[in-house]
Amino acid sequence: MDSIFLLTVGFIFLGALLSNVLKWSNKDRVLKDLQGFHSTIEMQSGKKVWGKTNIYSNGMELHFSRSASNSLGNPINSFIFYGADIDKIRTIFRNHSELSEKNQAIRAKEVARVSNPDFIHRLSRKLRIFFSVFNDAIGEALNVFLSRMKGSGGVLSTQGDYIKKMGTTALSSSGNEYDPILESYINKRVSVSLEDEHGKNEYCGYLKEYSSAWMSVLNCSVTHAHKIDLDDLTRLSLQRDLDFHYNLFEEKDGEFTLDVKIDSFGTEPMKLVGVKGGDDDKDVAEKTRNYQHKLNKTLKQGESISFTLKKLPTETFENMDKALLPLSFDMVSEARREGELPEEYFIHQKILPELKLEIESTHIADVYLPRTVATVRHSAA
Repeated sequence: MDSIFLLTVGFIFLGALLSNVLKWSNKDRVLKDLQGFHSTIEMQSGKKVWGKTNIYSNGMELHFSRSASNSLGNPINSFIFYGADIDKIRTIFRNHSELSEKNQAIRAKEVARVSNPDFIHRLSRKLRIFFSVFNDAIGEALNVFLSRMKGSGGVLSTQGDYIKKMGTTALSSSGNEYDPILESYINKRVSVSLEDEHGKNEYCGYLKEYSSAWMSVLNCSVTHAHKIDLDDLTRLSLQRDLDFHYNLFEEKDGEFTLDVKIDSFGTEPMKLVGVKGGDDDKDVAEKTRNYQHKLNKTLKQGESISFTLKKLPTETFENMDKALLPLSFDMVSEARREGELPEEYFIHQKILPELKLEIESTHIADVYLPRTVATVRHSAA
């Protein structure tokens, strides 16, 4: 068999293999930094979801930190975002205080590298810009080369367009969407304005990266209201600002009561608005949905607050072994405890009612913004 023919077939096979590998591994340059980190995703509807993030070439998945159920009552463990779902995301936050110690260390190195890039990273950036700017020129050169090869006969004469397509895929995977203005502010502090029909926000931090759809701004001081599920033990133990102490017991009249003590360790004051029940996206009982306990208390570092939640929604207590009561356990940050959470804590988690603590606070976060609504508006000192 003609050796040139075999060589050509081998070249096409390897090129197709490389092209497909690059295609499936070609994740969004901005969003791929969220891989393996816990993040908070704010949808355009205002709903916020929290969990561990997995990034794919055609979407992303958020793994919940605790068992959940959908509107039909079926158990679910994650939510998968496809292209149309990602387009409905308004903002993604990677909060430093809600990361494991390992991921906090990884993030700290990332911020240090962005705020003070070394020679290797500056050179790598310049190479990516080169491939982006000259992508079309290299494609044309490849076209001329293939045209010459077509004239020489053989398999290449009939596979030129296919080979050109493979080359274009390989080149596009190594480049990025070059933007001269954004490029001039990479690794520098900027002020990013996000404005849409849902409101206006501004974030100031280091511009790390951008793609055709997203941009990332690191080390922002973010002030906003958010909710923490009081039965989400993973999240309560990861976050560094608050420690929770619970004591659940049954009153003589059959009602259930939860004593809560919260210790504040955050450097910034935190306003505890109150405790609310229910979830707008879930079919929960009316008593749970309407449950409310106001606090309106601001905690400074070193301060504590104790309160009692009475007449709790009873849905989660129906199949509970009452021999467990009174039930006491502590949700202490992993930074202030030794070892892993006891296994029985995750059993206790299923007993707690679905209540959310509303908080207004300022904390350090990395912010990921869709370019359709976010604009780098100012340079910042």
